[in-house]
Amino acid sequence: MNLDFKKIVIDGKNMSVVSIDEFNRMYKNKSLDTDIAVEFNDDYVLPYSKHIKTTPCAIPGDLFVRGVLPTTEEDKEKYSTKRVVNFSSSSSFKDVLNNVYKIKEEKNAGLTIVNDCLHLDIYEEDTPELRIIKQAINDKHIDPDSYKNKFPSSSDFNNDMRALKSSSNHSISFFKAKRILNSFDIDGEFIIRDKKDAVNPIGKEYSIKLTEEE
Repeated sequence: MNLDFKKIVIDGKNMSVVSIDEFNRMYKNKSLDTDIAVEFNDDYVLPYSKHIKTTPCAIPGDLFVRGVLPTTEEDKEKYSTKRVVNFSSSSSFKDVLNNVYKIKEEKNAGLTIVNDCLHLDIYEEDTPELRIIKQAINDKHIDPDSYKNKFPSSSDFNNDMRALKSSSNHSISFFKAKRILNSFDIDGEFIIRDKKDAVNPIGKEYSIKLTEEE
């Protein structure tokens, strides 16, 4: 089978692994994205970053690629090339499925580690839809940071968490509710039906799923 790509999961994020040469080509073509990581010095896989950070990362440049290497034993293991899943070594469809399962298992593993369990206060002034969303999240007993990469962007995550925790915010928009439910792996439905004893009844029920399936 001709599947020439590699994957790694870092902090719950599924990333494509490329060589230094490919990384440089992508930089020159302006095609680098936040889901790209580069094999650095044969020892570590470093996520792409536009700027130097305190966490391990690779920063492209016109002359060379700079790397912030892991220093702790925990990070050395997290960013090790030994954790790369190489799909090019798949010789059968079964091998491909095993590799896909391995990636999915690693993504889910990060979600089960709870360092700081989230509890959202529910206020009398909260609208019914905000109340059930907060209650559902509380009942999951999760560390919200583990789900950060499931949000469309870091700013969406930060803004949504700020709104959920705010003591002065007591409502939620339809659009934000969809995003939060989907990002926290919660199914939601929107149902339209006749009220009891409705005049001019619809005569049927309409429902749509608010959350996207992977």
